[in-house]
Amino acid sequence: MAGLLLLGIAGPSQAVESTISVNNLRTGWDSHEPKLSPSVVSSSAFGQRWSTPVNGVVAAQPLVTGQNVVVATQTNYVYGIDAVTGKTNWTRQLGPGWPTSAVNCNSGTTGITATPVYDASSNTVYVTSKVNDGPDVMHPHWYIHALSASTGAERAGWPVTVKGTPTNSPGHPFNPLTANQRPGLLLLNGSVYAGFASYCDHGPYVGQVVGVNVTSRKLTLWSAEAGSDNKEAGIWQSGGGLVSDGYGRIFLATGNGAGTGASPSAGPGYKPPAGLGESVVRLGVNSDGSLSARNFFSPTNNQTLDAHDTDLGSGGPVALPNSFGTTAHPRLLVQVGKDGRIFLLDRDHLGGMGQGPNGTDNPVSVAGPFQGIWGHPGVWGGDGGYVYTVATDTGTGRSPLRALKYSVNSAGTPVLTYVGTSAENFGYGSSSPVITSNGTTPGSALVWTVNKSESASALRVYDPVPVHGVLQLRRSFPIETASKWTPPATDGGRVYVATRDGHLVAFGTA
Repeated sequence: MAGLLLLGIAGPSQAVESTISVNNLRTGWDSHEPKLSPSVVSSSAFGQRWSTPVNGVVAAQPLVTGQNVVVATQTNYVYGIDAVTGKTNWTRQLGPGWPTSAVNCNSGTTGITATPVYDASSNTVYVTSKVNDGPDVMHPHWYIHALSASTGAERAGWPVTVKGTPTNSPGHPFNPLTANQRPGLLLLNGSVYAGFASYCDHGPYVGQVVGVNVTSRKLTLWSAEAGSDNKEAGIWQSGGGLVSDGYGRIFLATGNGAGTGASPSAGPGYKPPAGLGESVVRLGVNSDGSLSARNFFSPTNNQTLDAHDTDLGSGGPVALPNSFGTTAHPRLLVQVGKDGRIFLLDRDHLGGMGQGPNGTDNPVSVAGPFQGIWGHPGVWGGDGGYVYTVATDTGTGRSPLRALKYSVNSAGTPVLTYVGTSAENFGYGSSSPVITSNGTTPGSALVWTVNKSESASALRVYDPVPVHGVLQLRRSFPIETASKWTPPATDGGRVYVATRDGHLVAFGTA
C-alpha cells in the first residue's frame, strides 16, 4: 500500500464524502462514481432504497464517513446511519435547540444548521451547534464539537465554546445571541473554520469567521467589518462552504450592509479595507493561526446592492479545478449572487473595487445577468468544462438549471458562455447542483439537484451537455418536504437526500 501511495496510485478505501459539495473547492463534482452512470440511473433497478427518520429539520448536507452517513438536525441531534441498509447505528443529542423567536425571527428551532466536516485521518466529525443552555433564552451558547464517526462519542477535551474577540476588531466580541452559522465547515491544515451571519437579517450583527485548532483547541476570530459589531456583511452563502484552494488560503463571500456604508470604496484588491460588505474575500492564515484579509473583490454598484438587498453573498464562491484557467489566470473562482451576474475571478488577484477601465469592475470576465442565485455553482470538468447554476425567479418568471460553457476567447481571456437551460423551473430554496462522473470520461456525467416545492419536491437528474439549448431531464424521483438549499450527497453509487420533515432518503440500485 505504501508503495502504491508513493507512486500516486490510490489503494482500496471506504467511500467518503467528507465535506459539503464534495471538496474544499466546493465544485460539487464527485468524479469517482462509475456506479452512477447514465445507463444505471436510467434503469428500472435504480430508485429509492430506504428512508430513515431523524429528529428535526435537516438543513445540513449529509456526510459519508465510510460505514455511516452522518446526519445533523436543527434539534441538535446527530446520527450515524448505515450507508447501505439505512439502519441507525448511533444517535447523539448535543443539547436543546434554541428558538429563533428570541430575535424576532420565525424560523423555528435552530441547532445544527451548517454542514459538518469529517476528518478521515482521525475518524472525527466536527459540528457546530447552538444550544439553549444559558440562564435564559437570551443567553445561548455556540459550540464546536468533535465526535467519533463510528460511535458519536465526544472526543476528550471537546466541545469548545465559541467566544472571544476578532483579532482585527478589538472591542467587538462574538455575540452568540444574534449569530447564525450557516456556511458549511472547512477543515484546513489542522483547523476547523466556520462563517457566521445572523437570523432573518436582524441586527445587531456582523460577519465573522471562527477557527479552532483541532490539537490545541485554540480559537481565532476575524471580522468582515473591523471596528463594528452592527454593520452586517454576514457570511451566509445559502449554506455553501468556506472555500480553500490548498494554498493555505480561505475564500468567502459577504452580504450587504443594508445602507450602513459598510461596503468598500474604490481601491486595489491587495489593500482590503476594514469594511468588506458585498465582497469576495481571500483570507490568509498567519503563522500564529490568526486570519487576515489579503485580497478582495466588490462590484462597483455595491451600495445599490446594499440598498436593494441584492446580496452578492447569497451565493457561495466556487474555485474551479486546475483543468480550467490559462497561464495568465491559472486559478479561477466563480461568484454569483442575487443580481444574477456571474463573475469569473482570478483567485490570486480578485480585482478590488473600481479597478477596471474608467472605474469599472475588474473581474477576469462576467456573464449575465441572469436570474439571481441562492446557493453556489456546480462544476463538470469533462466535455471541455461546464458550470451549472440553479436560479431563483427574480422577476423573469423563470428559475431554471442553467449551463455555462467554459472557453478562452480570441483575446486569451477565460469566459463562461450561456449554452442552455432546463425546461423545468426550480422552487425557492432548491439545492445547488452536484455532478457525478467516472473521471472526465465523456458520457459518464450526470447533474443532480433537489427541487424544493410546496407540492412536488423531487430529486432531479439531468444530462450535462445541452441539446439544442435544453438540458435534458433524465429522471425525477419524488421526495417529501425538501430542505432549503441542502445539496444531495453522492458516494459509492448512492445518492443521499436529507429532508425538512426529518428523513434521510437513499437512492441507488442496492
